Amino acid sequence: MLSPSDEIKARLDIVEIIRQYVPLKPAGLSFVARCPFHNEKSASFNVSPTKQVWHCFGCGRGGDLFSFIMEIEKLTFIEALRLLAPRAGVVLSQEQGPNASLRNKVLDILDQTAEFYHFVLLGPAGAAARDYLTKRGVSEEIIKEWRLGYAPDSWDDLILFLKDKGFKDKEISAAGLSIEREAGRNYNRFRGRIMFPIREVNGNTIGFTGRLLPELEKKYEGQGKYVNSPQSIVYDKSRVLFGLDKAKQAMRENDFAIVVEGQMDCLTAHQFGFNNVVASSGTALTEEQARLLKRFVSRVAFAFDTDSAGRKALDRGSDQAFHSELEALIVIVPEGKDPDECIRRDLEGWKEALKQARPVMEYYLEEACKIHDTETAAGRKAIVREILPRIARLANSVERDFWFKKLSQAADVNEVVLREFQSSIKSPAETAPAVEALPEKEEKKREELLSEQLVALLLLFPDLIPTVSPYVPAEQVIGLSNQTLYRQLVVYYNKNVTRTDEEDIFSYGNFRAWLQNQGLSAGDIQALDRLAILVEKEFVDINPEAASASVKNIQNELRRSYLSRRIKAVAKLIGELESQTPDAERNQRLDVLLKEFNDLAEEMRSMTTSAE
Repeated sequence: MLSPSDEIKARLDIVEIIRQYVPLKPAGLSFVARCPFHNEKSASFNVSPTKQVWHCFGCGRGGDLFSFIMEIEKLTFIEALRLLAPRAGVVLSQEQGPNASLRNKVLDILDQTAEFYHFVLLGPAGAAARDYLTKRGVSEEIIKEWRLGYAPDSWDDLILFLKDKGFKDKEISAAGLSIEREAGRNYNRFRGRIMFPIREVNGNTIGFTGRLLPELEKKYEGQGKYVNSPQSIVYDKSRVLFGLDKAKQAMRENDFAIVVEGQMDCLTAHQFGFNNVVASSGTALTEEQARLLKRFVSRVAFAFDTDSAGRKALDRGSDQAFHSELEALIVIVPEGKDPDECIRRDLEGWKEALKQARPVMEYYLEEACKIHDTETAAGRKAIVREILPRIARLANSVERDFWFKKLSQAADVNEVVLREFQSSIKSPAETAPAVEALPEKEEKKREELLSEQLVALLLLFPDLIPTVSPYVPAEQVIGLSNQTLYRQLVVYYNKNVTRTDEEDIFSYGNFRAWLQNQGLSAGDIQALDRLAILVEKEFVDINPEAASASVKNIQNELRRSYLSRRIKAVAKLIGELESQTPDAERNQRLDVLLKEFNDLAEEMRSMTTSAE
């Protein structure tokens, strides 16, 4: 019987999962992209669909589906298991006891809470909340699809419900759902509010936004119409976009995302079929949110309110988009409405606004030219001072040059003058530190590269192992990981591979799992994945005959290299012995070494002659 992790890996395609985080492109038998774990200009990140592993030839990271999710989501193995299980249709047993992590318990609590709020909304106690949503034009389908809910105006009903499910006060508090009284008794954080579940990209509920019912605003005056979950072990508002779990597929298909400010804007957009819309939930787009968007799209449009708060959100959001090399556009909503109102009252106007979306930088430049007089030196100076710093924030040098020329034309300022001024403004791309410095790598010797190729070819053509292993002892394979993998590959083949009338039974996945059970280090497993991808890159079209010839050549070169090293070592030992005072033991050792030296030299001459 397969373990849950093996069952998940068997059901999910690593390419499809990683593609949700990284824009993969086909390259031979593999897929490639720029690595998400370090800054690089060329695509060193490789994913093998046949081996179901990934490896970056730049930073050296690699592994299987779980290691990728753990690395990019910063999760433990259990947390990654929980995240991937629903997508694979694998049901995990409920974690209990001290081994269940607090994070997983918090996720369980939030999931149960979302169901609780949704149940209340659809029942008698949710009548007023349903009436409010109906008046706002929210359909029954959206209410059910997005699992909207209602938190009754009660002090402890949710807490009692969760405690009845076996959760403790401290766990409920860690989920951000309760507040501790001075007397030591907890009470509900959300009361009398319509609840919008906040989900991360894979659909797990991680928090809530609560909108106070209008009839309770006077009772709870001073608390704010909207209240969000506090930051917790699973929720950080700067790292989540409302609706991304629903919008990601449409975003990817269109290579285009629309960012609005509020949850109602987002819900209305989806209700009317604009499924690539997400909400920043009233905050400016953050660096982490821009990175989230970059996983799915290369273009993003901002449809914010036209008030001062909306302008500030546009400024900050576009800066983050520029820095992440996203193409930033602006949607001018007709008559200053917010997207929710515009879509409901002027759907054609909204559609036209989307068609007319234009680059944010173009918008800034046109606005600056409207405000400042291009016929005066002061006006031109003001335009340059306003726009040039924005251009400097563009991470892409080609874009910077394009808009630099546009500014020169619009402000009617000579490029030479602009460039002199520009030299005093460094772009974030020039000043920002790298996400992570690459480790220094020693240049590999030819023998180590040959050893890599040998192991890689044997992984691709395991039938060659019986013909190679008698003539290539493990000590002739250079590189500790290469040597370890070669030795284990020979052992595994001899013990586990059988020949049938139909096929040779050798599975890379089984071999990899066997190595893990043998207790090999993570570094050796990464080296294995690296070689598995290497063979798909370098030997994509090789046939068995050519592979056999290559292995034979490598075998001979490794042997010659070994002979050369050993001849030098033996010669050194002979010299040391000859300088010592003669005695019986010394003479006997010298005779042994001289014989070895002659045998090695003869073999080397024989190999050289046959090569000629």
